[in-house]
Amino acid sequence: MFHFFAGTTEGGSNDPALRLEKRFINYLISFPFARKTRSKEDGTDNEVHEQRRKLLEVERLNYEERDRKAQARQRYADRISDELHEEIYHRALKAIEDGDYISERLIPLPEKLPELLDTLSMKAASMRRIESVVQGMDWFHTGLIRTVNQPPFIDRNKQVKIDNLRVAMSFVGTENLRLLAPAYIMQNWLPPATQPFTLFRRKIWEHSLGTAIAAHNIAVERNLRDPVLAYTIGMFHELGKIALTKLYLRLFDEVQREFAMQSVNDKSPERHNTIVTLTPDERFLRDLMLEKDKDVSYLVAEGWGLKRVPVSEHLLAFTQSKTKEQGYESEYAEALAQANAYCEFRMLREVDLASLEEGKHLLNKHSIKSETVARLHNVSLKRPPIVVPE
Repeated sequence: MFHFFAGTTEGGSNDPALRLEKRFINYLISFPFARKTRSKEDGTDNEVHEQRRKLLEVERLNYEERDRKAQARQRYADRISDELHEEIYHRALKAIEDGDYISERLIPLPEKLPELLDTLSMKAASMRRIESVVQGMDWFHTGLIRTVNQPPFIDRNKQVKIDNLRVAMSFVGTENLRLLAPAYIMQNWLPPATQPFTLFRRKIWEHSLGTAIAAHNIAVERNLRDPVLAYTIGMFHELGKIALTKLYLRLFDEVQREFAMQSVNDKSPERHNTIVTLTPDERFLRDLMLEKDKDVSYLVAEGWGLKRVPVSEHLLAFTQSKTKEQGYESEYAEALAQANAYCEFRMLREVDLASLEEGKHLLNKHSIKSETVARLHNVSLKRPPIVVPE
């Protein structure tokens, strides 16, 4: 299936770390999908064949006949799906090469976003200057007002509500805005709906935020010059998955419609009926992510043209290093790789999709010290590491 991909997450792997990293992609797309593919890795799906063996002879024959017909229909559907998805694949590659398409259709760039990130990176940036940059950014206003009216900034027992942007910004402070702005930006880019991949929006946000927090923590531990840069890179490192999900769902609808119209013109009712019943395929999306998501994350950030915040530079270093032996060209890329691996394992472990032994292999692959793991276990990955002004 989908022979045109260079790599696939189908099946297991002799490398437990690689197996876990691939399983995480499955989990982001669909929890039942991840659970099913893990069962294949473990061989537990053989239970179905065992149950069939125990059926009475007459039942078994009837079952096998129905199964034979169903398999024939499925083989035909798979062939049509493969044709459709090959066309989607080639269109996706073409779209990825178009920087304007990415920045205008997939991850639309707010006009003053680069200026906002660059301004916030300046220690001497005044509130007045920041306020002038964020004018017209409704998503920033909404996010900040919501934040200052919730704990830890506001005591719920006090009936005081802040609704003025300038007051809210002054209350939060510049350092906290450096942490909150990337989170608001990321939330603005989350797809509103990703049917049939219903959990993708929530899980990709959870992973982006968790990785950002872990990267910030690791950067502080290593005394890197700018832990907030590590946090920002962590927040944006999954933009490729968001872009590819949006792109795939858009192309699927487009190509399916074209194929269906062609089958009508060709007077092929069986082909037409098969085409219109096809739905977006989890396997295709996971393999597209496996092959292209890091490259697309870099391409998105590169298109921003940031002058003071080298997000794309470190994402490129993160993308280019394939093995621990190769190392990373930047300490921030290494911190990102470690934070990403730790957050993947922690999220999989929470839903019983990873064993401790698999986790050890993954963390060891990225040279994460046991002391770092122990400290990260006590860190909340649900809220940016903001400091409430006294």
